[in-house]
Amino acid sequence: MMNDHEQINDSVLTRELRESLTGIAAPQRPPLETITARGRAYWRHRLTGIAGLSASGIAAGAALVLGLTGVLGPAPARGTGTIRTAAFILVKHANGTATLTINPRELLDTAALQNDLKQDGIPALVTSGSFCSSDPAPAGFSQVVSFYPSLPRSGFLRVPKDVHPTITFNPAAMPAGAELSFGDFQLSSRQQADFMLVNTSSYTCTSTPPSGGLPGPGAQFQVDPPGPAGS
Repeated sequence: MMNDHEQINDSVLTRELRESLTGIAAPQRPPLETITARGRAYWRHRLTGIAGLSASGIAAGAALVLGLTGVLGPAPARGTGTIRTAAFILVKHANGTATLTINPRELLDTAALQNDLKQDGIPALVTSGSFCSSDPAPAGFSQVVSFYPSLPRSGFLRVPKDVHPTITFNPAAMPAGAELSFGDFQLSSRQQADFMLVNTSSYTCTSTPPSGGLPGPGAQFQVDPPGPAGS
């Protein structure tokens, strides 16, 4: 129990503490409107940054997709290259020409060859067991096609055994509305190939191997079967 002296001291101490605290400025809480305005400004800043990031990401993704699909520009042009199969080798050159080397040991896949020629810009009608021609045939055959070994003036060439004939195509010289007709025949003793230009809208086909010359400017060669190993 406190005596009178202790009670007086406590009262004095309490009064002095209260007076000292009243001299200290307590921080005031800002009005509710100020807090709300600051919060809105903060979130507007955050949302603007997120939206900008999303927009830039979407734009980058769209540019990538458009670039891949060719919308922003043409796809890279098909360059030079080599297509190699068991029956033939097709080489595209930088000057736009293409060279076809035929392997007489193998049956020719005419569908594959026709597709590969067209990929190299050479419109062609490649058939097996038949030959298509136009009457009259388009002019310019010798400018479109050349051969090795070289063709004689008659246009008929008998290729020695174990020699792989080579045909060079120049698509730039192909007349408008024309394509190359390439008929391949597997005869009993040799392979025969016939070449002409035909009008794409007017030609006829026959399953009889042409003999005694072609119905227009063209070429025909026969490849003897390869000899025994070491011959």
